[in-house]
Amino acid sequence: MQELHAWQQRLRPLFTPAGAAASLAARLRRALHEKGPLPSWKPPAPAVGVCGIDPEARGKVLVSAWLLGWAAARGLTPVLLAGPGEGSPQHMPLSVKPDTPPAECGAEAALLARYRPEAVILVDDKPARAGKSAWNAVKPDLFLLHGMFSRPELRRDADIVLLGPRDLDKGWNRVFPAGDWAEGAHALGRASCFILHAWPDEFALRRPLAERRLGHLGRPVFTVHPGIWRLRRSDGLHAENLGGEPYVLVAAQSNQEVAAKAAQAFLGLPPRMSVTFPASHRFTKQDLAQVAAEAARMRCPHVLATPEAALRMGEVPGRELWTFDPDVVLGPCLLGGERFGPWWEGLWRSLAGA
Repeated sequence: MQELHAWQQRLRPLFTPAGAAASLAARLRRALHEKGPLPSWKPPAPAVGVCGIDPEARGKVLVSAWLLGWAAARGLTPVLLAGPGEGSPQHMPLSVKPDTPPAECGAEAALLARYRPEAVILVDDKPARAGKSAWNAVKPDLFLLHGMFSRPELRRDADIVLLGPRDLDKGWNRVFPAGDWAEGAHALGRASCFILHAWPDEFALRRPLAERRLGHLGRPVFTVHPGIWRLRRSDGLHAENLGGEPYVLVAAQSNQEVAAKAAQAFLGLPPRMSVTFPASHRFTKQDLAQVAAEAARMRCPHVLATPEAALRMGEVPGRELWTFDPDVVLGPCLLGGERFGPWWEGLWRSLAGA
């Protein structure tokens, strides 16, 4: 990811006009869906997006899992719609179960099915088709549109937009290929709230940027980060720690810093080394051998991978592969003064009563 950003910076004069053209195309496409002639579908029940203006935004799984748990605790029936991502379903819509391979449904949907096995999770590259199927089958109380900020064919009542620290800084308003965004900054006006995915030690630093970039929109800016409540080995064994022994961390490049800080906070020691890969990387035998070799070189008996990376890795030859079960920590509000829980309860009351 760092290398891609470096090339985007070097070629900024060339990529910026292309990004502006992509942003304009997205606006035109949305107008065609909203005002005709392209079709759009409004779910019969309240629909809320959990998404990022950067399609690879971190934190979406945490927030969607929290909302699915909130709905279940209140006796509601939610349905989560997601695209296949890097997965290759044999048929769609695909109902994702806890044992559905991530290669088929995508890693994010696979993780959500493991975190919330009771939830209805459908993967489809035509999400309106999946939504109609879900309505006919279970008549859900709530539709969660996971990672579909730039899908204008799906109308929704609210959008919860995830941002990372880079989005507020060097990545601001950089539309692909100039940056990571799918649309320009104008699209953030559709957000009902923002959630910054970052470690707490960055909150004070990012608050002025959030005020400058987002304050005029009048939307609350919340925060989220993963805690760790236990470790889990690939064979299912649980543990509270690694016995003080050193470990190598494996994480996506876009998530490495937060993952390293979460691991250090839980285990009391930092990773001896971090191995990073692109967010949607498919691990090969050579990749796993490289991880094992790095662990051996650093004299680390353990490899700790983020849940997403562990799903894709499977096993590491000659080393114990651990991942962690995350706590969803919805932290302080940077702008707006309210906590996410009460804000969401108020939004839900307004949507359910509409």
